[in-house]
Amino acid sequence: MSDSAKLLVAAAAGATAAALLLRKNDEEAPITSNKRAQIIDGKKIAAQLRKEVKESVTLLKATHGVAPGLAVVIVGDRQDSAQYVRMKRRAATEAGFHSVDVALPESSTEAEVLDAVARLNTDSKVHGILVQLPLPSHMNEGRVLAAISVDKDADGFAALNVGKLCLRGGEEPSAVACTPVGCLELLERSNVVIAGKRAVVVGRSNIVGMPVAALLQAKDATVTVVHSKTKNISKIVREADIVVAAVGQAQFVKGSWLKPGAVVVDVGTNFIPDASRKSGRRLVGDVDFASASRVASKITPVPGGVGPMTIASLLKNTLRLAEAAVSRDNKPLTRVSSSEQLSRKDTFLAKRSQSPRPASPPTTQVKRLHPVPKDIVISQACTPLPIERVALKAGLRSDEVIPWGRHKAKVDVRKVAERMKDAPDGSLVVVSGINPTPLGEGKSTTTIGVCQALGNCLGKHVVTTIRQPSQGPTFGIKGGAAGGGYSQVIPMEEFNLHMTGDIHAIVAANNLLAAALDARIFHESSQKDEALFNRLVPAKNGKRVPAPSQRARMERLGIKGEALDDAELLSPTDRVRFARLDVDPSTITWNRVLDTCDRFLRRIEVGRGPNERRTAEKYSFSSTRETGFDIAVASEIMAVLALASDLDDMRARLGRMAVARSRVDGPHKGAFVTADDVGCAGALTVLMKDALLPTLMQTIEGTPVLVHAGPFANIAHGNSSVVADKCGLKLCGEQGFVVTEAGFGADIGGEKFFDIKCRAGGLKPKCAVVVATVRALKLHGGAPPVVAGRPLPKEYSGEDLEVLGKGCANVAHHVACLSQKFNVRVVVAVNKFATDTPNELQLVREAGLRAGAHYAVVADHWAQGGHGAIDLAEAVVKACAADSTPFRYLYPLSDPVRSKIEAVCSKIYLAGEVTYSELAASQIDAYEAQGLGRLPICVAKTQYSLSTDPSKKGAPSGHTVNVREVRAAVGAGFLYLLCGDIMTVPGLPTRPGFVDIDLDTVND
Repeated sequence: MSDSAKLLVAAAAGATAAALLLRKNDEEAPITSNKRAQIIDGKKIAAQLRKEVKESVTLLKATHGVAPGLAVVIVGDRQDSAQYVRMKRRAATEAGFHSVDVALPESSTEAEVLDAVARLNTDSKVHGILVQLPLPSHMNEGRVLAAISVDKDADGFAALNVGKLCLRGGEEPSAVACTPVGCLELLERSNVVIAGKRAVVVGRSNIVGMPVAALLQAKDATVTVVHSKTKNISKIVREADIVVAAVGQAQFVKGSWLKPGAVVVDVGTNFIPDASRKSGRRLVGDVDFASASRVASKITPVPGGVGPMTIASLLKNTLRLAEAAVSRDNKPLTRVSSSEQLSRKDTFLAKRSQSPRPASPPTTQVKRLHPVPKDIVISQACTPLPIERVALKAGLRSDEVIPWGRHKAKVDVRKVAERMKDAPDGSLVVVSGINPTPLGEGKSTTTIGVCQALGNCLGKHVVTTIRQPSQGPTFGIKGGAAGGGYSQVIPMEEFNLHMTGDIHAIVAANNLLAAALDARIFHESSQKDEALFNRLVPAKNGKRVPAPSQRARMERLGIKGEALDDAELLSPTDRVRFARLDVDPSTITWNRVLDTCDRFLRRIEVGRGPNERRTAEKYSFSSTRETGFDIAVASEIMAVLALASDLDDMRARLGRMAVARSRVDGPHKGAFVTADDVGCAGALTVLMKDALLPTLMQTIEGTPVLVHAGPFANIAHGNSSVVADKCGLKLCGEQGFVVTEAGFGADIGGEKFFDIKCRAGGLKPKCAVVVATVRALKLHGGAPPVVAGRPLPKEYSGEDLEVLGKGCANVAHHVACLSQKFNVRVVVAVNKFATDTPNELQLVREAGLRAGAHYAVVADHWAQGGHGAIDLAEAVVKACAADSTPFRYLYPLSDPVRSKIEAVCSKIYLAGEVTYSELAASQIDAYEAQGLGRLPICVAKTQYSLSTDPSKKGAPSGHTVNVREVRAAVGAGFLYLLCGDIMTVPGLPTRPGFVDIDLDTVND
């Protein structure tokens, strides 16, 4: 019927009837044209776009050595999602991209997906991140998408990118949603003129409809968005020159709706029943293709239209993000100059409530391989969480965290202590062990494994506090101390090498004091009293104003009055007393240190330089003396760092460190010479101020770790710092746990933890874990020696319950000591090795229980991570919750020094007698005369036996402990005994660990 005929009918039937007839005919009029629309070939255009992307990738690689990195996170096993991800991976690989897939099970928590995204956000090789939708119903898709860094938003879904897209004349978004930008590519590459045209977008989703509308408007089209609530949709659509259908309903847009010659882009993908197909269904779009293709001038098919463009646009987006990253890297750094330039996140975190610990989710599961790869392979296969996220898990605020590279941060414990001074403490757990083999028995691994189980499996708040490893064993025999297998601190190479430089600070401070002492002796020996005094306190404007450290020395000497402000007023006697330390070189106990195993520096002679020797000959004194080096972790400064409660306490302790004694016949009558007397304690504190801040790192499963201090247990007190433990106890809260580790066996590291560290810090442990292995107990039962670098004897690979049973005397003694002497609840952790049999593991468990352990469990955390230590973690939780009598020390500080030594030797080492060299006996007498008799004692002895003879295995008793030397660690706060043949600097073996260390410059 012609339009004129319609009008005649309308005139006859009335306006209302005519309107109804018009609407009905608009919707249902048959299409009689046989002309077909031109097909917009999405496959062909997508192939061209991908070719262009590949060419740009080649250029980017050649120019900057960078391959765009695309990471896809998929959760669950939906077949359609998996197929789409495979297509993306194949396209990315063909284009020369670096492709990363993160596949998580459907049972994963939202927090685990967020952690996966967070790791990718910090991966410099990843430029674009895509989370495959839909996510499981228990996850909030908005929160997950919002977690993607806007600079890596390959899908263009970030709120900032969407906002920029909608603004005219503003900053360009870093990426635009792939399907919408693919639609625009189809139109432009099909020579469709957009400017000045009327466009209708059917559908208003945030993923397609709204971005397409914004893109069309940006191209100067007049855009209308219609949706399911829009009235007279067909009339509005008929006015459009360009129609984009993205409503999600099969064949929703009819051909009768279209303006003849319109261009149609069909975004929909819907299945409808089709009995003629083998699958019983057919894929169609949101447009009725059969009818629309007879009206439109150009149209996209389904499939083969928009679909291929989506992946091509994703590649283009990722390429743009990579190019932007390269551009940012090549720009000079700009300084933040105002508070307005700080991130809103930091401002928000700075104003957080003062609650002990903000809620934080568990961390990402780790994909474990079997057989277990090398530790370094596992570590480097993991992408650590951003350190800010680890800080949040620990309960730290942003103003309490000082980033130190990408994966480490210093923690401002002073701010934490102030904020949380009224917060309750968590439960303190110490992990110790039996007397080990030279290979180590996995004590650090167990410490980390149980923390992963507590935090990642049981959902407990947990903080691990461990020591910083020395480079001595790292390059020597034992290797690093990051743990191992799937229970380690990452990145392990950063953990084991340098870390935040704390040990280097100790080396610098220690050797500054050694140099200052030798220089002072040299200058006192070569100058008369008056010249020495004048140089120490030079005159300026008629006054001799002493430095603060010099004034403090005058006050210690009892000098008062105006002379404290003008040393010119000192009497001749006081000038001598002040200027001369009068050190007796034979009493010097302060050695230089280095963080390397070097046997040839154990005994050296210093002062052999020609200038020094000529001066010595001129003034008739000896410039040379015999001394030696210790390893850095044996320095008293390391012990001070570990035992200081705050910066003021560290300054005081550093000043009290005794380096020698004065001459008995001199003005100071054999008194101690301290770092304060030498005048460099302030400088030592400045060198050490950053070292007092614990370093925050993370386990492989993302639980927080505070790494601080690193004294050896055999030649020092063997425990991490008091400040780290106290900080962790506040952060984890009353229901949480701090798990710390004491070096070597319970006889040395464990005993020193209780009698030295707990005393210094006022700490009260609730539980002690004793780590035992079948391997070490076989050694104690009479199996052949274990030698580092050599294959284990066959006795260690087969079941031998008789030998193992004899060796169990060692674990039984350690359990009994901790439970009976210190009154703590004990859990035995049997660290499982691949060669252990069920009978052997059960035998060790039974031995621990008979000796008084509350629980004895087998742990497989090396191979299984936190999941392998769940039983151990549950035992620890139960032991901490059990009723107990209060923890106690082994001896009272009021006992005489020899009584305290004999208490440790007889009760812990099972010694029958303690003997003293002449030197040691005289030193003890002198220390008691100087008022140091109330200090606890720290015994340096072999870690391989309860005795001082490393060859005596099991639980030897009645042996003799010989004390050959006693040093006064006055700053640290203990007397330091050298027993047996223990050396304070190890030597390198025939095949040191450094042989296997190198840098891969190709693979970064």
